[in-house]
Amino acid sequence: MLRIGDRVKKIFSLLGEDIDCIISIKRSSPNPTFSYITGLVKGFFEGSIAICKREDKRVKLITSGLDKVEKDYIDVFIAKDQKKIKDELKKLVKDCSVIGFDAKYTSFYDYKLIKKWAGEKKLRDISKGMLLSRLTKDDHEIKMIKRACKISEKVFEELLNKLKEGISEKGIASQIDLLVKEYGGDETAFKSIVAFGKNSAVPHHIPGNKKLRRNEIVLLDFGARYEGYVSDITRSFVYGRANDRVRRMFEIVLEAQEAGRRVIREGTRFETVHKRIFEFIEKTAFRGKFIHSSGHTIGLEVHDGFSLVNGVKERFSNGVTFTIEPGIYLKSVGGIRIEDDFVFLNGRVRKLTHAPTFLEI
Repeated sequence: MLRIGDRVKKIFSLLGEDIDCIISIKRSSPNPTFSYITGLVKGFFEGSIAICKREDKRVKLITSGLDKVEKDYIDVFIAKDQKKIKDELKKLVKDCSVIGFDAKYTSFYDYKLIKKWAGEKKLRDISKGMLLSRLTKDDHEIKMIKRACKISEKVFEELLNKLKEGISEKGIASQIDLLVKEYGGDETAFKSIVAFGKNSAVPHHIPGNKKLRRNEIVLLDFGARYEGYVSDITRSFVYGRANDRVRRMFEIVLEAQEAGRRVIREGTRFETVHKRIFEFIEKTAFRGKFIHSSGHTIGLEVHDGFSLVNGVKERFSNGVTFTIEPGIYLKSVGGIRIEDDFVFLNGRVRKLTHAPTFLEI
């Protein structure tokens, strides 16, 4: 169940005592802060303003009225022009001395608007605190991520039936878009990565007109968005028969993922996972061929604030949802990457994605 009051309480506990209220303006582009404090993950809400206060479990929403709001924890204020918006906002924040805004999702134009509306009140960037609040997911968020993962699993199983010699990377990518919606997703979580053969050696390859041939590597990296929350999985395998080198790449990547998973405990730093995976691969014949982070948190965004990489000191705690995605990349051969979604819950790492992992098809 979505409990915005508890979420708002958590946010303010991480921001410090001086922040009295938070303002977030929704524009056409996604704004995770707006979605997080309102629970509104669908609809345009362009130009709408969300306000939450430290001691108030109800969220205030100033909107044009073009979007339907059916949340019993939101007080809606209809404002059709700039003067009305300004008047409503001034009334709502009149008892606030310090106003927080998320600089990561606030344009300079909107910052100037807030500053103008706030008058003599102080403004504070709360982006770090918002990310820390979003880091640990509540029961509702975990449920939505699980649903997104389930959709991705169904899509992957269906994609296996679509693979055939001569099909293009673009062709499979378009199938992912259609299947995500067919199985109940709102949309894909990001631009899907489909790479055949040597193209799979580029971690963020853009699907092109390359056609699939027998005995080539197939790399599929995609996710689904469900009620605002995302999944992110990667599977790599050979369409045909794998040679000994690719077989060994696959085995090492799979073992590296498990090595990273095993090191996680309550309080383990994110960077510790990466160090374990990196050291594991560096001791193999593929030294220097693992070239990116070992994973990242997921939630309202695919990269939901933090990576599993050197220098990231955040720690695993109850409700952290994340990926583990080691990979090995050889320009002359291709790349093997395996990525799954996990949640750290009640002292344990639990796998959320259960799409099959195999070397050959």
